[in-house]
Amino acid sequence: MTAQVLATVAVTDFAASRAWYARLFGRAPDHSPSPSCVEWQIAKCMRIQVLPRHDLPDRRHHEGRASVGIMVDDLDDVLAKLQGRHIDATPQAATHFVRFAPVSDPDGNLVTFLESAAG
Repeated sequence: MTAQVLATVAVTDFAASRAWYARLFGRAPDHSPSPSCVEWQIAKCMRIQVLPRHDLPDRRHHEGRASVGIMVDDLDDVLAKLQGRHIDATPQAATHFVRFAPVSDPDGNLVTFLESAAG
């Protein structure tokens, strides 16, 4: 079975969040399925989708905050690129095997970049 992952992040200010995620990923969205939906392809089988909270069919199930984890090979490289885009993230050690750096979008949704410290 081939699987693909689509993580949806609901936001209150679509324009501001679209700009923030463009800075986060360092590029414009890869897809725009509708005027109020944008997507970034971040891996072969994974996309991050940003859309206005009010466009969700049943808002009761989306009142909390989203949390997306993205595994990367070189956290220091990612952090340097984020800093160049004016997004600050501080690396932390969760265990002896994982380093991570969380950042929050304008709505408080959490995007965490993770790196395995185990060789």
